[in-house]
Amino acid sequence: MEVISLEEILKAVGGHLILDPKYNQVSTDRNVNIAGVSIDSRTVKKGDLFFAIKGEHFDGHQFIIQAISAGAVGAVVSKGVKIDLEHKNRLIIQVADTITALGNLARYYRQKLNTKIIGITGSNGKTTTKEMTYHLLSRFGSVIRPQKSFNNFIGVPLTIFEIEKKHLYGVLEMGTNAAGEIRRLSEIGAPDVAVITNISKTHLEGLGSIEGVALAKAEILDYLRNGGMFVYNFDNTWCVKVASEFKGKTVSFGLSSSADIRGTNVRKKDSGYVFTINGNIEVYIPIPGYHNINNCLASFAVCHALGHNINTLKDAFSSFKLPSMRIEQQHIGNITVINDAYNANPESVRAALQYLSEIKTLGRKVFICGDMLELGEESPRLHREIGEIAARLNIDLLWTVGERAAEVAKAAKSSGMSERCINSFKDAADISDNEINELKENDVVLIKGSRGMHMENIIKKFSGFFMKRVPVYN
Repeated sequence: MEVISLEEILKAVGGHLILDPKYNQVSTDRNVNIAGVSIDSRTVKKGDLFFAIKGEHFDGHQFIIQAISAGAVGAVVSKGVKIDLEHKNRLIIQVADTITALGNLARYYRQKLNTKIIGITGSNGKTTTKEMTYHLLSRFGSVIRPQKSFNNFIGVPLTIFEIEKKHLYGVLEMGTNAAGEIRRLSEIGAPDVAVITNISKTHLEGLGSIEGVALAKAEILDYLRNGGMFVYNFDNTWCVKVASEFKGKTVSFGLSSSADIRGTNVRKKDSGYVFTINGNIEVYIPIPGYHNINNCLASFAVCHALGHNINTLKDAFSSFKLPSMRIEQQHIGNITVINDAYNANPESVRAALQYLSEIKTLGRKVFICGDMLELGEESPRLHREIGEIAARLNIDLLWTVGERAAEVAKAAKSSGMSERCINSFKDAADISDNEINELKENDVVLIKGSRGMHMENIIKKFSGFFMKRVPVYN
């Protein structure tokens, strides 16, 4: 982070310095510069300003003294929270709400930067597209992106604060489960390029309908900088609709012949795919999942939107790896596990099932399906559709985890899957060693469910089970 002054911070966050009651004076002088921002007292660096954020499990207001003892120059606190000030010259800035203030400061800091910002949203593929875009843009200069899926009111500001003058590009991921959230993230990040990877039925509990999802994703365009570019998926009907109502400059991508950045002549190669971009750029992506072709095309479209010659990028993905828990293959004992447990919605589960169905194996194809959360009133129907697809694709064994996913099991049975090939569990902990022991050599097991289901815990159970089966020799 580039240094900013206390005066700038006070102006940006709309806060004020509070009095130290012990000394009856302003808690510090104004000749202070801030070199970083932190919300975690355990990782504070010298010169940081600590924002006391109240979270689900912890309240940062309880850790102000620890943060300052670790080197923070002071703290930003919410009104109405009692603060114990023990020492003179402690910098305390009071604001109405610390999360809002964090975003306001990030917005101010972003406006000072010459760095080009790429904002990425969509129902699926945000993180993979972010990583692919980072991978390509790194060939043209210094780039920063969040290491994790920092895509909310805390993660996006923290990523922005990491940007320095040396960074030519910053790649931000923007997520939502309620109307207005992406608009706020776009306001904070003010993207030069806005990307919508796709629009499908996700977070219906908060967004109401596919129309609501489309409106929410389109909010990323509300704070697109003047002259900015909108990159969108031409293969997705809802993305095309959003683009048709946008008055600025656009770049489309997809497998359609009408897309600006178009993929053709797709064929499998090893664990990934080879395809041609715009008729003359042959690209190999060494990663599974047909849907990742569109994610790759999106990253090429971003480079094109920024004025780069994409002909120089044909070999760029030869060393690319997917983020963890995205179609991540692991060999555990004598089975293969496909860890796609980071998150799930109807569209991503369909894509994962299609991938599982195409795998060549001497064993069985096993699908462990967890609840798809936040689907509102459509949840039962959308879960049943997954069960119907699993049966139609001839999945050999189906385990469901959670109350909602039980609908997947019912639909699979009614669609022709044998009852003896279906098992339903209350949660991951309900899966016993006896069930795991039913898995056979060379079985391929796809594990997928919403983030809140913590489906990765099943993989831990698998690892523990197979470790116990390994003989120990003295």
